[in-house]
Formats: sequence, C-alpha cells, structure tokens
Amino acid sequence: MAYTRRLQQTKDGSSFLITLPKDWVTRQGLGKGKSVDVTEREDGCLIIYPRLLEGGERKSTDIHIEDNLRWAITSKYLLGFDEIRIFGDHPITNSQRNEIKQIIKRFVALEVTDEEEDFLVLQCLVDPSTLPVSKAMRRMNLITSRMLRDATVAYFTGNRETAEEIIARDDEVDRLFFLIVRELRCAIQYPGMSEKMGITPVEALDFRLAAQYIERIADLAVDIAARTGTILDKKLVKRMEPIITKVKEMLETSVRNLLVGFDSEKVASVIRAEKELIEETSTLRQQIIAGTMNDPQTHVYVVDILLRIGEAAKDIVDLGLPKE
Repeated sequence: MAYTRRLQQTKDGSSFLITLPKDWVTRQGLGKGKSVDVTEREDGCLIIYPRLLEGGERKSTDIHIEDNLRWAITSKYLLGFDEIRIFGDHPITNSQRNEIKQIIKRFVALEVTDEEEDFLVLQCLVDPSTLPVSKAMRRMNLITSRMLRDATVAYFTGNRETAEEIIARDDEVDRLFFLIVRELRCAIQYPGMSEKMGITPVEALDFRLAAQYIERIADLAVDIAARTGTILDKKLVKRMEPIITKVKEMLETSVRNLLVGFDSEKVASVIRAEKELIEETSTLRQQIIAGTMNDPQTHVYVVDILLRIGEAAKDIVDLGLPKE
C-alpha cells in the first residue's frame, strides 16, 4: 500500500517532518516514544524500518513435524530465522530425529541445541557480520574451481575414485550457497544489517546471481565427473586441454572482477574468450563426431558442458560493474 504525505517544516527551519499512517504504526506495534530505523538507499529513497533487530535479539519460528521437513527447514533457514522450533502432536520418533539431523547437514552452523519428547530446537550459530559474503563466495568459487580441475583430470584418466570425491564435494558448495543466500536476504530485509555487512541492495542482487552461477558450475563439474569411464585418447585430451584452461581462467577473472574490483580490460578479455570458446568447442565437436573414437556422444556432451561453464563465467563478469 502506498501513502502520500506532505512535508512540514519545523519553526526554526532546521528540519522537515512527515506523519506516519496510524494503521501502519498500529500493525507494527509502535507508539509514542518508540524508535524506528531510517536508512537512505543508493537511489536516494529513505526506508523507515520498525523491526531492526536489537543486539542479542533472535528471530524464531515454528515448524510442525508433519510438514515437509526438508522444504520447511530450508525455507526458514534462507529467510534468516535464527531459531527454528520443530514440534509434533505426538512424541518425535528416532526416525524423524535422524531425518532432521540429515537435513541440517546441508546448512552452515545450523545445530540442534535442545530437544524433548515432542519438540526439537535448531539454532543458526553464525553471525552474518562475522562471515562476509565475499569471503564465503571466494571459498565457494575456490572449491568449484578445484572440482572442475579434478573432474577433467578424472575424466581424462578414468579415475572413478576421484570422480566420486568430486560428487561429494558438491555438498560443501551447496552449504556455502545456502549461507550466502541467507546472508543476502538479511542484508536486504534489515537496512541496519546491510550497512553492518557493507552490502548495498544492488550488490546483494549481483552477489545472489553470481552465487547461483557458481553453484551451477559446480553441478556441471559433477556432470563431467559422473561421465568418467576409460582412459581418454591422448589426441582428444590434447585438444580439450586448451579449452579447459580457457574456461578456468574465465571463471577466475570473472569472480575476481566482481569481488576485488572492476577492471574493464578483464571484462573485455572474458567477453573475447567466450567468443573464441564458442568457435573452439564447435570445431572440436565436429572433429569428435567425424572421428572414430569410442563413445563420441559422451565426449561431445562434456565439450558442451565446458561451453556452458564459459558462458556462466561471462554472465558473472557482466555483474561486476564499475562503482561510479
């Protein structure tokens, strides 16, 4: 609902006043003497926020044990709740408790802190201001880059053990992704938290998209690892290696441009690299199809994955705009 208010000036002319809608004040539980948080956004808008969390205050919510627990816990975690109370009409079974403990392994710092026969309490033990989004994203990208490197090595050498390890590492990327989304939502929802974290709403949107691209790249690395079979022909390896090197450099440059600082030359280099990558993968695809090597469909599929990773890296570099 939109409200329109006329500005009023104080008698001494030192400041301006507006009145707040009574129904809004009532809904927010405010009254005479209460404080609100006023924050200025980059675009000049002022946000009046009545629910800025005080020091030590925690957001709590309830979940019924009969609900879809995986979805319910995930949504509450991503919405920034610090305490999630799970209860049931009957005693919670050991099977249900084990299911809950398996679910919370997906989330950073979410632990069971209290439990009785008919309820269980989860708490998120991380403060968003102590683990910057940029730091979590750097770690997420580092793990993803290593997954890509090891996935291609496993694919070339037919090392199934390494391939299985890469698939397991994807869980850690997902955990960091969920943490980043949680923190970015807190930054947008609470202006004071946004200021404390040093993230503007525009940056929060860019980081959210970048995190999703990186998480997707990790999934694509798993796809490569999952197709590990016999040792590849050395000629094919030699043709694929320059493409893999280019893709990894594109990803490193793109994330660095977003997190460290805008560099127009680096942006241009990634854009050029994507155009080269499209041509190189097309040529290699045709060579594989025209050749006589075993399982050409799988090799073409892996080449297509490398192109998709390069495209994702280019999408990330598009997010790293100049600050001024």
